[in-house]
Amino acid sequence: MSKALYPDRRVLWMPIGDWKPPSKSAVHCCAAMVKALEFDCDQHIDPFECADSLIVYNEAMDEYGLIIHDGSASYLLIDHCPWCGTGLPESARDRWFDEVDALDLAEAADPPAKYFSGEWRRRG
Repeated sequence: MSKALYPDRRVLWMPIGDWKPPSKSAVHCCAAMVKALEFDCDQHIDPFECADSLIVYNEAMDEYGLIIHDGSASYLLIDHCPWCGTGLPESARDRWFDEVDALDLAEAADPPAKYFSGEWRRRG
């Protein structure tokens, strides 16, 4: 599926659909990171639309990024917490694509629901 849609471009697509904050099972490095990820804007539901949102956590890919406010859902991957300096997990993006490609889904088919959260990483 993803090879047909984005050959050699694994960075262009993220399985986030409609934005949802991290689940309660997501564990972050420090209180400052948790606070930054808990966006509570009166005007925006989506952190990519709010200029006050600085950081995003993509739970499906297990990656953190600084939001690029360019009108899309773009972010720059980071590997250390900007507040406490803790090393952040290595992105699971390549593993995600490998597993979804191995499912050999029809070209227009969506992956199973577990691939749109961190569930696929936690349960194998």
